Amino acid sequence: MLFALACAGLACGGDPDYCSDVSELEQSVRNLGDVDVVAGGTNALRDALRGVEDQAEATIESAKDDFPEETTAMRDALASLRRSAGELSESPTAEDIAPVATDVAAMVTAVEEFVGAAESECG
Repeated sequence: MLFALACAGLACGGDPDYCSDVSELEQSVRNLGDVDVVAGGTNALRDALRGVEDQAEATIESAKDDFPEETTAMRDALASLRRSAGELSESPTAEDIAPVATDVAAMVTAVEEFVGAAESECG
């Protein structure tokens, strides 16, 4: 009985908090990859980026102790993506978009590496 009460307070046997963030983070990154900046403009990109930022920040915060390398990679990729997206004009050219595309790819890779590492912890 005491063990059951202790486990109830500590989430014994349950998934870590970041496990619930993983699928939402993956979806927000997919949404970011689907943005057509030329057609939708920079506002479409910034909206999608906000979704990634929110999900990435939550995931990074909850997983940083268990996966320091992977969360640092996500934080770095997110910072780079913020910079490149912030430098876009309202009517970007293909040349202007290239650094953003590179940073989106880096963010996708960082998230995939985190998801791969976290799979063993998330049931």
